[in-house]
Amino acid sequence: MAFALPAAQGLPVQQHVERQAARLHVAGLANRRQAAPSRVSVKVQSAAGTFGQEGAGSAQISFRGEPASASTNVSSSAANSKAVLEDVRLFLQAELPGLFSSGRITKERYASDFKFEDPVTRVTGLDQFASYLQLLRSVFAITFDVHSIKPKGATELVTRWTMTMKFKLGFAIYRPELVFTGQSFYGVDANTGIVRSQLDVWDATSNNTYPSLEGLAHVLRQLGNYKATPDLEGPRYKVLRSTKEYEIRKYDSYMVAETAMPMSSGPAEGSGFQDLANYIFGGNDRQESMEMTSPVINTINTDGSTQPQMQFPMEAKYGQSLEALPNPSDGRVRRRLQEGGLVAATTFSGLPLDFEVTEAERKLRGALLLDGVQASSGYKLARYNDPFTLPFVRRNEVLIRLDDFQLDDSDKEQS
Repeated sequence: MAFALPAAQGLPVQQHVERQAARLHVAGLANRRQAAPSRVSVKVQSAAGTFGQEGAGSAQISFRGEPASASTNVSSSAANSKAVLEDVRLFLQAELPGLFSSGRITKERYASDFKFEDPVTRVTGLDQFASYLQLLRSVFAITFDVHSIKPKGATELVTRWTMTMKFKLGFAIYRPELVFTGQSFYGVDANTGIVRSQLDVWDATSNNTYPSLEGLAHVLRQLGNYKATPDLEGPRYKVLRSTKEYEIRKYDSYMVAETAMPMSSGPAEGSGFQDLANYIFGGNDRQESMEMTSPVINTINTDGSTQPQMQFPMEAKYGQSLEALPNPSDGRVRRRLQEGGLVAATTFSGLPLDFEVTEAERKLRGALLLDGVQASSGYKLARYNDPFTLPFVRRNEVLIRLDDFQLDDSDKEQS
């Protein structure tokens, strides 16, 4: 298709050609979905001369309705892939939190030959994967928290998550809780947005390739390392990372009643317990009896700058206001807000004795040092059980506050 265009009065031929070509090119791009690409020829005649020269002359240019350069095509394709990944990211953001609570999977968004793999499981086929989810839901009460979803390349999304699994059935003294943290790598069809695969890696295992004996050992270790946790209210937290040696948790702020213990107290000292018990069982200006909570917490400053403290967490119904809590009758008891934040926690059994506590702290600091996690000085001992619980199933924890920890989604690659 060709057009013969007279030169504009007084307008140089080259400038006129450029303007006409730009206008037709824009029109061609706007209509490229309605018509097949066609070759366009533009001929310009001018009595004033060609490109500024004297005498009659003409200029002819040609172009296609489709973008002429390969770089333009690549740019358009990249933008389309980015839009597709963003759509899938938003879909997974809505889908994943309810996957285990409702058991519903949006099948039209997944490939029929969808592939799932983690260190101990491999499933091929979307129907088989849906059946696998239903099996897990029938055995466990599952909480699944998604911390982030980010693109990785043109055809992959990476999520970071925490999954907590509690047995629905079990004996009164044996209902273990399994905690897994890690990342999922989702393979996505960049043209259709269909999710084709999911590969999970766990923070607690270095060998994540199925079948992983290390992964199986991690599951069995959690099943066998049972600690009795009483059904009492306590500080609220989320597990961000779970390894073989420790958990990294994010605690909400909470109110405590606390009292000081002698400077010579060991880490497992219990001399402040009765003062705090008197407070919550009516030793206050309202003569109000409050519910027992868990755990009992000892705060130890290793530099000896302040006295060790014993703390009882307060019920969440009191919020974070001092005025909501009754005033202690005993002047040795005070109320305060315990600020939330990030801590590393390790769990162990035992009475515990002082040497068991200090050994747990030493091992935790060593594991954090090896992983490059910066820990603050001092620590807390948390004891969850009453004196009548058998020592080998008691839940004790050493907690160390973290100074500067970032949950980096790129810290663990597929393996």
